[in-house]
Formats: sequence, structure tokens, C-alpha cells
Amino acid sequence: MLTENSHLALKTTTLCAMEPRKAGKISHLEMKNPGILQKLIAMGILPGMPVTLLRRSPSYLFEVDQTRYAVDREIANHIYVSY
Repeated sequence: MLTENSHLALKTTTLCAMEPRKAGKISHLEMKNPGILQKLIAMGILPGMPVTLLRRSPSYLFEVDQTRYAVDREIANHIYVSY
């Protein structure tokens, strides 16, 4: 049975660890690498936005706000998703 508090049980993982065709929301971006962080922000990939992973190979193809992006594993590892 779902309760009002069921939304607190969201799973958070990196985009790399998601299964293809899963959808969620960007929870946060990794801040250890300022260059990658700036690149993601410039692309418009921000916390709170809906994201769907479309495929993992040969690159991570995902959709945010009706725009598709293809990134390598290093960049995909900086995007955290809750679902």
C-alpha cells in the first residue's frame, strides 16, 4: 500500500548505474570536477529536471526536457538521479 510518505523511499543513483528506459529526476550533480560541472550546467542539465536514460552503449544517451544528450561514462557518473 502506498502512503503519503512513500515518496521518501526514492532510490538515488548515478546515471551510469540506471537501467535503460528508466525515468527519474536529477537529484544533484557531482561537484568534484568543476569543468564537468560547468559543462552540465551549460547544457541545461540541472537538479529537479526530469531525465530518462535511453541507452548506455556506445555512449550514455539520455533525455532532459525534450532534448537528447550523449555523454561518456565520466560525465554520466557526475549526474545523480532519484526514481
